[in-house]
Amino acid sequence: MRVEFGSMRYADVSSFHGLRDDDMDSQTDSKDHHIPAPPYQSDSGEAIARQLTGQLHCIGCGYNLHGLSIRSNCSECGIPVRATILGIVDPHADELSSLFKPRLTAIGLNLWSIGAMIAVVMIWVLRCAEVLREFAGTTWTPTLAPWIGLGALGVSLIGALTLIRPHKQINRMEAIRTAIGVSLYAPLMVVYNSVYLGYDAVSPSPMLDPGSSTVERSVLRIAIFVIAAGIIWSIRPQAVGLAVRSVVVRTGRVDRQSLLAVLASLGVAAFGDIIHVLGSLIAFGFDDVLSIVSIAVIALGSALFTVGMVNICLDTIRLYPILKRPGVGLSDIFETNQQKSQRIE
Repeated sequence: MRVEFGSMRYADVSSFHGLRDDDMDSQTDSKDHHIPAPPYQSDSGEAIARQLTGQLHCIGCGYNLHGLSIRSNCSECGIPVRATILGIVDPHADELSSLFKPRLTAIGLNLWSIGAMIAVVMIWVLRCAEVLREFAGTTWTPTLAPWIGLGALGVSLIGALTLIRPHKQINRMEAIRTAIGVSLYAPLMVVYNSVYLGYDAVSPSPMLDPGSSTVERSVLRIAIFVIAAGIIWSIRPQAVGLAVRSVVVRTGRVDRQSLLAVLASLGVAAFGDIIHVLGSLIAFGFDDVLSIVSIAVIALGSALFTVGMVNICLDTIRLYPILKRPGVGLSDIFETNQQKSQRIE
């Protein structure tokens, strides 16, 4: 992405580590939290005039501050106009490239995250049903859960398509990287189908007692983790690039989920399956212990991944109104002295 904030170029979106990353935080210092008062004079004639010429509503009561001086207070509640400017106006809004289809991009980002989240939830439904059958003696088998999960992956795929090139300042290599990530949905859906509509459909207890298919199922699960990690890694620059369009996200005023943390949780779950495979292929003499350890590690990684996905969904929902409409910039509420002179003439 070719977006410049002062001396910082958002073309290198890969330098950010996710929706909550140290590098992104290091780019935002105290000056991001303060918008200097617009100057009143300039030799070039481009200085900002001292009155609000656009539509700006008070951050406290919603009163329209149009026409008021930036040094005055709201006529209704008395909150300083500058407080509203600091709280609402994004000083870099004018430098962001416009999205081709703002509403479509906002919807697509949410479809991508929520669809993936539903697919994960359906796996938890299957595992909970398995535990109930094993320890509570129930016969409940959620046969529709894997189908819903597979359909949710398709929804996530459709959403991911909108993230390939949402605006013109994304270069070809960035778009290709995202497109490669989107293409990984095809093998992901194939392996998802093989595990949860194949092996799990014929085994009464695929996690706790998979029987003779233990190695094959674990290898396929490792493949799911690897493919999912590839998708997240490929789409991450576009997700971060959209997230930084929010001034509160960019300045660190709200928490945001790190995509690298989500990738790490996938690694933990995959490590659990690797332990299971090694315990099945090599006689260590304590296979039962390795089996318990592998299940515990898989459960831990899966839980961390699920929490991360929930947070990503919350982040994308919060970004929806921001992406749907452009941010309020200084030029939206002020006019330059030159513009004022032209208007008077």
